[in-house]
Order: sequence, then C-alpha cells, then structure tokens
Amino acid sequence: MSKHLLTRRGFLRGAGATGVLLGLAACGDSGDKPGAGSPSGAAQPFRYTDGRGITVDLASRPQRVVAQSSAAAALWDAGFQVTGVYGELGTTDGKLNYQAGNIDLSKVEVVGKTWGEFNLERYAALRPELLVDLSFDDKTLWYVPEASADKVFGLAPSIGMKMPGLDLPAIIDNFMALAAQLGADPDAAPVKAARSEFDAAVAEIKTAVAAKPGLRVLAVSRDATKLYIADPKMHPDLKHLASLGVQFVPTAKPLGPGQYFEEVSWEQAGSYPADAIIYDGREVPAMADTVSKIATWTNLPAVKAGQVYPWQTAAPYSFAANAPIYRDVVGWLNKAKPLG
Repeated sequence: MSKHLLTRRGFLRGAGATGVLLGLAACGDSGDKPGAGSPSGAAQPFRYTDGRGITVDLASRPQRVVAQSSAAAALWDAGFQVTGVYGELGTTDGKLNYQAGNIDLSKVEVVGKTWGEFNLERYAALRPELLVDLSFDDKTLWYVPEASADKVFGLAPSIGMKMPGLDLPAIIDNFMALAAQLGADPDAAPVKAARSEFDAAVAEIKTAVAAKPGLRVLAVSRDATKLYIADPKMHPDLKHLASLGVQFVPTAKPLGPGQYFEEVSWEQAGSYPADAIIYDGREVPAMADTVSKIATWTNLPAVKAGQVYPWQTAAPYSFAANAPIYRDVVGWLNKAKPLG
C-alpha cells in the first residue's frame, strides 16, 4: 500500500496506520506548557484503555499531551488544548487544513506538518507525558512514522483512539471522555452549544433524506489512475449518515478486514450507479482538473447533472467540527435529485 496514497486518503484500502508498537515508557516531570485541562486536578490518577487494548496507567493526569492533528483538534473542541501537534497542518488560501479544525498553531509546538513528518528532537524537548493518535486497525497508530516509531514510543506512553466499527457520534463521545479525563469540562458552554448545533443538523438531515426517497449517493476518492469506492460501513461519518437514512452505493464486492476503499480502474467507474457523488476532500487541488479530462468520469450521470460535492472525511471527531459539515450535507441533499 503506497504511502503517497495514505497521505491523501489516510486509511485507503487497508487501515492506514504506519506506527509499530514497540513499547510504552511514561515520562514524569511536571513543567512547561501544560495542556489546558484543570491544573488543580493534575495529581489525579489517569487510566485509559485504547483501541489497541493497551492500558495507559499513570499516577497523575498528564499535562503535556502531543497529538495527531485530527485527534488534537477533537480534544481542542472538547476543551483540552494539547501542547504539541503533528499531522496535516498545511494551509490552502491561508486557511489551516480542515483536518486540524480549530487548533491555534500559535499556542502549540508543531512536531510535523504532513504525512511522514515527525521531528523527534522537537518532540523530546516537550518532555511529553502522553501521545494521542488514531488507530484504524486496532494495532497501530496512523501518523507515527514507522522508521522512528520505537523512539517515539520510548519517550511517552501513547493512546490509539479506536476507529474500526464505530460511527461518528461514538468516536466523538470517546474523545469527549478522554478530554474529560485530561481535565476538560464536558459541560462547558461552548461544548454544549456545539452538541446542540450538531443535533440540529442531524435532525435536518433526516428531514432532507425523507424528502428524497431513492436518492443514491456514491462516496469516492480519486487519483489520476484509479477510482476508490468507499465502503460506507467502514467510514465513521458515512456509517452514521447511513443510519440517518442516506442511501450509499456499496462496493461491488465485500472488502477484507481493515479495508476502507475498493480500488477500481477508471474504466469501471460506470459500474456504480449513483444520483450524487461525494469525493474525498483531502485530494490535491489539481485533481478536479485531472478528472475533468477522464471521459468515464465526465460521462457519469451525477457528474453531468452537477451533483458532485466534497466529502470532508477524517475531519476532527468533535461536535464543533462536524456541525457545519453536516449542515453542508443538508445543503447538497436538498439540491440533489434522483436521476432515475
């Protein structure tokens, strides 16, 4: 599986984790630049069992937490500000990558800005007490480079947030629970307001779906040589949207454990009849121009009808990040029409 593909799709085909679990070592000092949890509760013990089945058991609540960008943004929206961050942090038109959510980069140390980037010296200098990443296979961590995994895991214990089998609300709840254990207030006004906005968007999606019976939606990722058909059961947001009534076009054949996309040639693009198509928002900006020259794409009924919309997969797992995304879903559901 190509790491280039993982850069754009994260968990393309197989779970896109590249970290190798080689050990856990808790680091102990208290000190500089703590996370924005409750300092007064720092002496409280901390215990968390992650998606890999590994339990992190610390005598006191970790304050210096470093996290992958999607995970860091989820914790941030839940009320806990990390000390350091790595992952997709590049900007487009001056805006931070959507996977980084509301993180204020002026308040954190950046350990890496894209796939495969992890500055060990900078990470060590933070004297991390905990690392948080995502695990798409219940075994490994998504954005920890394989080549330096042993050194990364030797500096601090790590948590791999469980992804497989869970829908979006369940993952959000897990991040909320972790943030609370780190000292955040789950009942803080901004958190409760974001939850209300998300719940309102969910209700609007149900209404929009009911008004468009039979509307078929295909979720894809694209590159110049292949089309990747998303398995809606494997993607937390699609899994949740399906439970709300959105009818997704399935893969042509069952995928193996840990696989998220079915890889097909562009010649097979017409084998997945759909009224609307959503495409992976992590693709390179030039991809839209590239696919506009592929006849099997431009001839698809949904493309001809102009019913193609961005899909912000791997957005931070928080109510604040997903409320506006779900409102966008309401928008395209209201626009799209069954094509017969």
